[in-house]
Amino acid sequence: MERIVIEVSPNVAKAWREAPENKRKQLGNETSVRIGKELLKGSKEEYLSFIDDLQQTMKERGLTQEILDDILNEN
Repeated sequence: MERIVIEVSPNVAKAWREAPENKRKQLGNETSVRIGKELLKGSKEEYLSFIDDLQQTMKERGLTQEILDDILNEN
């Protein structure tokens, strides 16, 4: 995994810093999937490869297949 920087409002940044580590990991996992879904939507093969590579890491961090499916099925 790599780190990226995104801009958020000051109150969101403060809440992030104060959140428990497991919650930050969960939100990071979900954000990674959502960003990948949006940015890789032009290439189905690239997106599926991204998901395959991400699955193991996400599983280790607590992102279940059920949660992943819910994220992927959001409009």
